[in-house]
Amino acid sequence: MACWSRLRRWAGSISGKNNLKVARLRFTIGPNIFLNSMEQEHSMSSPASPTPLPIASTEPARPAMSQLSRIFSMFYAPSKTFADVRIKASWWAPWVFASIFSLAFGFTAVQKLDMRTVVQQQIDQSKMAQRQMEQMSPEQREHNIAIRASITKVVFFVFPVFALIGGIVMAAVLMAVFNFGFAAEVPFDRALAIVFYSFIPGIIVSLLGILTFLTSSDLSGFNIKNPVATNPAFFMDPLGNKFLYALATRVDIIAIWILILMGLGFATVSKRKLAPATAIITMAVIYGVYALAAAGLGSAF
Repeated sequence: MACWSRLRRWAGSISGKNNLKVARLRFTIGPNIFLNSMEQEHSMSSPASPTPLPIASTEPARPAMSQLSRIFSMFYAPSKTFADVRIKASWWAPWVFASIFSLAFGFTAVQKLDMRTVVQQQIDQSKMAQRQMEQMSPEQREHNIAIRASITKVVFFVFPVFALIGGIVMAAVLMAVFNFGFAAEVPFDRALAIVFYSFIPGIIVSLLGILTFLTSSDLSGFNIKNPVATNPAFFMDPLGNKFLYALATRVDIIAIWILILMGLGFATVSKRKLAPATAIITMAVIYGVYALAAAGLGSAF
């Protein structure tokens, strides 16, 4: 037992001397190396901190075009305008822009045209109006024509309001057609923007009409319902076959341009992939039904 206890004391003394040598070695090498080794051990033992992921921007995309750029692009790059409408639907600018030209046309027409002559032309082209006039005395006819002439003047200046109402109705109908028929998911404000931006080429009719007023010396044969030569009916007799005449007025270059723009607009704004050709053909079918119905009613009344 005594030998065993001596052996243990001897081993303990050797272990203590070794620990002391290690401590002296660390001290002589320098505290920085020792601290670095401690930090490395700590970093290896502790889990690595996760790398922060980039935060996706939640800011909605902003339209890249101004209102005037959208309007003028309708003549050379309508797809750019409709792509911008998909980001932000705004319909008031094209309506105001077209209204300015409409009012300019109305103001010039009132100055250059005899409203009584315009009213008489409208009566001659309407079977219903002719029957009404036949039942009146000469005094009543004169009074009726005077009232119609005053109303016609007012209509020229409130036409933008009628255009606004008509645009709202058209946007609602087309939205229903494309949303239910093609699952386009086009909201009403974008449908309204498509309609009013597509109407922009209509200012060409106003400009040509104003030019006719200012350059023509004889406006007695001017037809206010078909003022410029953009359709075959312009060269036809309005008192001839009324159905063919009414149908020919719908085969109009500007009207066809507008319906193509509307089809392109709904194809561009649609959330579901919709081929432009499909949308344009749909617009052509709708316009064809409208043209036939309008020609039938026009020839009947």
